Amino acid sequence: MKPSNNSLKKKPKLKKKTTTIDLDLLLNNMIEWSFQCGEILNSHLVRSYSEPLKVTDKGKQGLASEADILSEKYVMAEIKKSYPGHHILSEEDSFARSLKIDGIKEGEFLWLIDPLDGTNNFFNKIPLFCVSLALNCGQETLAGVVYNPVNCELFYAVKGKGAYLIRLIGDQEVRVPLKATKKKKIFKEALLSANLTSKRVEKDLLKSFPEVRAIRRFGSAALELSYVAAGMLDAYWEHNLQPWDMAAAALICQEAGVKISTMSGEPYHPFNPSVIASDPALYPALIKILNK
Repeated sequence: MKPSNNSLKKKPKLKKKTTTIDLDLLLNNMIEWSFQCGEILNSHLVRSYSEPLKVTDKGKQGLASEADILSEKYVMAEIKKSYPGHHILSEEDSFARSLKIDGIKEGEFLWLIDPLDGTNNFFNKIPLFCVSLALNCGQETLAGVVYNPVNCELFYAVKGKGAYLIRLIGDQEVRVPLKATKKKKIFKEALLSANLTSKRVEKDLLKSFPEVRAIRRFGSAALELSYVAAGMLDAYWEHNLQPWDMAAAALICQEAGVKISTMSGEPYHPFNPSVIASDPALYPALIKILNK
């Protein structure tokens, strides 16, 4: 099950173009490709209840399943067919070819793709994983789509055109623009997500951290960033991500008005491995706490 085509037709017209890209067509392509990748992932998830998943162990880089590879193969073929002059940086392709990740030249187009973000969740049949697609021109992300095929959640954004969520709840469809609240929020009301068990986190951080409503950890950076954009989470941070983990969702955060930066407070860009996204009211205090 996925959001209906009728709901996608309600998107605002994106008349503005870059010199070579029709953003309206681009977004529709990205959404359709994410749906098709979602079908691949869901079919393998269903099959995993009757036969083992085919999995590759990438060592410190985690796992890769046959579903990751087929999802990536599909979307890369579609990009090459529709945008033959564009570069592509994708998780499994990068691992297979040991690509050097150093960004792209100004004015050149680069796709940042995670065909399955949340492979550990997928492997354990936890319905918190997604497809993440983004297109960059140089350091700037032009469009991003994050799609959770099991929970039927579609997040998308185009630079300068806002961020949106389409979500199916039972047989009812919810479609909303995403906008960070201007209401002042305190830590006691906050629901946060962070990898606090990581060795990268200072041991004393939890001892000095203020009281919060709760801390969650979902295991998918793209989804967690998107949840901050939608106000489902109040903040998310991580020290060691790849460009394909965050490019699409970071644009969704930016277009929603969420405060996003590197962990040291520098301007965000997808080729810096750290990121923090936060409700604007919490950000100043949170960045100070995390940088003690």
